[in-house]
Amino acid sequence: MTTQINIDTKSQLAKLIATENIQVQHNKVQTASFDTLNRILTLPVFKVQSGDVYDMLIAHECAHALYTPEKGWNKISSDDELRAYCNVLEDCRIDKKIQKKYPGVVKNYINGFDIMMKQNFFGLKNRDINTDLMLIDKINLFYKSSKRLPFNFSNSDKLWLKEVDKLKSFNDVVKLAKKLLNWQKKEVEKMKKLPDFDTHPLVENYDLDDSKSSDNNVNAKDDIKSDIESDNSESSNDNDGDQESQLNKSDDDKKEDDSKQEKDVTSTVATNTPGKADDKKLSVITDKMYEKNKSQLYDDKTSFTYMTLPDPKLDKIITSNKKFVSDMKKYFANPVYKSKSEVRDYLQWLKNDFKKFKSDNKKTIMYLVKEFEMKKAATSYKRATQDKTGILDPLKLKNYKFSDDIFKRLTILPNAKNHGMMMLLDWSGSMCDVIEKTVHQLIQLVYFCQKVQIPFEVYAFSSEQEKSVEADKLYNIKHNDIGLDSFRLINIASHR
Repeated sequence: MTTQINIDTKSQLAKLIATENIQVQHNKVQTASFDTLNRILTLPVFKVQSGDVYDMLIAHECAHALYTPEKGWNKISSDDELRAYCNVLEDCRIDKKIQKKYPGVVKNYINGFDIMMKQNFFGLKNRDINTDLMLIDKINLFYKSSKRLPFNFSNSDKLWLKEVDKLKSFNDVVKLAKKLLNWQKKEVEKMKKLPDFDTHPLVENYDLDDSKSSDNNVNAKDDIKSDIESDNSESSNDNDGDQESQLNKSDDDKKEDDSKQEKDVTSTVATNTPGKADDKKLSVITDKMYEKNKSQLYDDKTSFTYMTLPDPKLDKIITSNKKFVSDMKKYFANPVYKSKSEVRDYLQWLKNDFKKFKSDNKKTIMYLVKEFEMKKAATSYKRATQDKTGILDPLKLKNYKFSDDIFKRLTILPNAKNHGMMMLLDWSGSMCDVIEKTVHQLIQLVYFCQKVQIPFEVYAFSSEQEKSVEADKLYNIKHNDIGLDSFRLINIASHR
């Protein structure tokens, strides 16, 4: 059964698990990953979305965010074998820690693993988990299954499992991975000496048989010999003169030619044969199959572009209230506008209309003030406390025989002056149809704040002011920041 995944909800879940405000991105990627330097969690977009698988991936990658050191992998990046072993052991370590920290994800791990097992994510179909896998793969599956798979561990294997359970840090992981890798190499060398080594299932699964390469060398040498002999027979049929000269050669000459031919075969084989068995490296096949098969869940057509807001230089972006008022006065005091009758008529209409607006809205503003004071008083009454003053209350003296409470009480009201308002006005061109009513409401709120004596700030945002200013003078721009024009915040009103 699958459920529709709410990406925004999963992003919030990841932030909560990681215990920090990390960036969560869903994109066209092959696996979930975490950038420990820039604190960005990247999750794939799934075609068939399973809630348990999704939550398991989120918890696993957040575990990397919390417990895997930023520069830990750099130390082992050049060693493929060690990195593969470290990857398995580090997953065991961090999954254990994240499940202990958030017990709710244990069920997601169990259900998510079962879903992947049914779809043969680990390549175990037609394989015996006890005989066809090396110890590192058994450890990988044993811990990913929450220790539920029926492995028959030997006593020596159990000692390794105890070491895995003891892992505390990434340095412990690297140390144990080196020990386990060296031990496994010795075990492989012991296996090669067994009489049934060629038929052992590990030979095929892990490509351990170095005799295959030597057989290939012999076969290649035989093939090259036959090719050379066929070439010689063809050339002898075409060239009777060469044949006669060959027959007239002495036995020593023939031996010399044969030795040259043998050298040519050997050199040809040396240049055409693949790498030796010694060059083969141990790997974790269950982890490889898991990464390979996981791609069938991904939606490789859906992608998103994520950008961040640049860090603003506030002293450059904010226009103060003092400068705003000064600019407005200069604008209307401009001789060009003063000389025009329509401008004078407009300013006169504006003054008259503003007086009318103030008169009409007095009742509305006073009603807002009344409601505010009532709610403030009610809140203060709820939070009020009483205390004895130590002064006798004459009205309670008659009760002194049966009550000790004969002192005056003092009611303490908390100071409720902890209000304030921050208002942001959309000053863009698309507001032209409703800007008048919006400003009317804004002025009502400003007068209300003045009446009840609470601090307030009003900002309008616009991109039409000083367009010639370059963006890098307004923002501290970094990689992946969105490009913005000359954005400004204008402080059009303030309690100051």
